[in-house]
Amino acid sequence: MKVLTAATLSLALALCACGPKTDGKESGAVTALRAVFAFRACTGKLETQFGLDDISGVTSNDMDPVATGKPGEWDVKFTADVTEKKTGRVTRYKGVCHVRRDKPTTLEAAFVQEVKPGATSGIARRITP
Repeated sequence: MKVLTAATLSLALALCACGPKTDGKESGAVTALRAVFAFRACTGKLETQFGLDDISGVTSNDMDPVATGKPGEWDVKFTADVTEKKTGRVTRYKGVCHVRRDKPTTLEAAFVQEVKPGATSGIARRITP
């Protein structure tokens, strides 16, 4: 099911990107899809940078994609709530995901707060500034 959904979404994105441009700008739907894909590329980097367990979900109602230079290069400013699969802990992060065509994707993010503590009592998330 996931493969079918991903394939359908990829096809829709490709078709939208190939459509005619009347004013030289992308439509809002294409920009939103690009922001989601760009942020998805940074999810693994959040796991590594903050020592998170496997992530079961990422919720972000605050994504601001900004095109930089060449087509396909983005800086995506975000605030995201990350849910860890093992503990159920929800933590909030804020930062910028830099997506470049000729360089690896990079992430500048900071821990904001623990929204919901983990299921295991007595264990708190400690982040060194």
